[in-house]
Amino acid sequence: MESFRWFIEFSKLIFILFIIMFAYTLINAFLLEAAGGFEVLSESGYATIFFLLQTGGILALMTVYYRNRLQPHSRLKLLAQEPLSKAWTRRLSAAGMAAIAASYVILLLVALG
Repeated sequence: MESFRWFIEFSKLIFILFIIMFAYTLINAFLLEAAGGFEVLSESGYATIFFLLQTGGILALMTVYYRNRLQPHSRLKLLAQEPLSKAWTRRLSAAGMAAIAASYVILLLVALG
């Protein structure tokens, strides 16, 4: 029974991550096209850095969301994983938002340069 709860929890996380990534992808595709398209970014050599910053930022924000919002209301109780402390929540949220903002600064600099 415990493995079924784990599967349900994992499925819930994957579904929420898919919905958030889908919405983020639509916004990102619009901004990339507004900046001149993916070709401009890939020709500059900053495409890898752009996507690594975005991936790291989304991962940090999703970790905060899962640990502080979804996991306390889960049927699967893991003793080792309590909600993040306020300090870690601030750190991870700030790091995630800064990474996403830095990726768009790179996009803006490439588009203007």
